[in-house]
Amino acid sequence: MDAKIEAIEKNEMWELTSFSIEVKKVGVWWMYKTKANENGELEKYKARLVAKGYVQKHSIDYTEVFAYVARLETIRLVISISSQKGWTFFQLDVKSAFLHGKLNEEVYIEQPPRYEKKDAEQKVFRLKKALYGLKQAPRAWYSCIESYFVKEGFQRCPHGHTLFIKTAWI
Repeated sequence: MDAKIEAIEKNEMWELTSFSIEVKKVGVWWMYKTKANENGELEKYKARLVAKGYVQKHSIDYTEVFAYVARLETIRLVISISSQKGWTFFQLDVKSAFLHGKLNEEVYIEQPPRYEKKDAEQKVFRLKKALYGLKQAPRAWYSCIESYFVKEGFQRCPHGHTLFIKTAWI
């Protein structure tokens, strides 16, 4: 939990602010998980801070939630073509991906349990970036990764909206 809070603060995800009665705050909770190694033995404990996004209302708290998801058929096709042409392709996993997406809406969350700021317990955090559990988190992450790919010279594949191809390869 300490490592997760440290990462959130290093990533400048939120700022502590005063709470007014007009502001709707979203609750948060800790989700715990254990991770096993290849032998099935306990490797480590994991914790994730999650927003209670189920309290958010469409058109009030957020407007856009849609995020593209690649169809399995499209992924298979790209892998097949890559293999036939001898192309190199890469897969990556972004650690804490949703925590990089910038929010367009104003979202306030309560302070995480056990991590309330001393002498500021009545304050809330205004989120600058998405948090797991928020309705708009997938869309915020997609917008972030999409802008990165475009900046790096990739083009969106016209037949698979989620796939990006490096311009020089087309």
